[in-house]
Amino acid sequence: MQPRKLLPLALYFMFLPLLTIAHGLRAPVIDESNAIAAKGDIPTPDKYLSAIRTYQQEVVKQLKTTEQYVQAIADATRTGQQQKAEHNYVLAHQSYEQVRTIIRLFANADETINSRADYYLNGTDDPAFVGFHRLEYDLFARHDLPKAQSEAVNLIYKIKDLQKRVAHDEFDIAKIIQSAADFQELILKTKLMGQENQYSHSDLADIQANIRGSAQIISHLSPFISAQKYNDLKNNNQLILAILSKYQLPQGQFQPFDQLSQQDHDQLYSLISTQAHQLAQLRAELSVPVYYKYKH
Repeated sequence: MQPRKLLPLALYFMFLPLLTIAHGLRAPVIDESNAIAAKGDIPTPDKYLSAIRTYQQEVVKQLKTTEQYVQAIADATRTGQQQKAEHNYVLAHQSYEQVRTIIRLFANADETINSRADYYLNGTDDPAFVGFHRLEYDLFARHDLPKAQSEAVNLIYKIKDLQKRVAHDEFDIAKIIQSAADFQELILKTKLMGQENQYSHSDLADIQANIRGSAQIISHLSPFISAQKYNDLKNNNQLILAILSKYQLPQGQFQPFDQLSQQDHDQLYSLISTQAHQLAQLRAELSVPVYYKYKH
């Protein structure tokens, strides 16, 4: 085999402009004149707007219900009714968990309303530890009704403000779809480990709320989902709720998390993991792009 001959230097310089042009066709140079700047969220097609508006109104209504339960806590602690205050805490937090993944779209709103003590280096002594779980700590761990009353009043103001923010925001379809899946992640990461309500041990109530919150979104999007996919999601939710119903008390509340059997725990983990996987495919099902390319 003969060795390859190199082009004379003069010929190389002669072809250099053509090589540069060819390179430019493959990988254009991006500068201020032709760059594409991101201008916001992925636009929502008009066909989804009615469903989103209806759901948005339901979120505001759910937050109003949450506010009423927290107000009941404030009233009960003011009159020394410990048991009534504890009962309403579980209901209030369950109500909040039904829309929580939507609240997480609003900057740090969820952190200021629902942060746990283990978020902070100083734990329960950290001044930033406020909101639902501070209220839970004061009620169930310390039995400090004056402190619980003060925290409940502060929480009411935050929830009222949140209602206004949700009512006036514009939800986009990509985030709504993601929120449906995020409910499952909330369960898998904390609630199935009993880490959400560490003082009231009411995680089973919150799991039910998360499942219902996800189902609520799926229901509004059902006209755009294939019948087979929708039935799969709906049936899986029913299986999850059937397991939880075994631990539901006559008043609608639930047994403490530590009463959950290992067999039911494992089955819930399997079903919820499957649901999370199916919901992760929903964006493709509805042809909602992951990225949006803006024109020059």
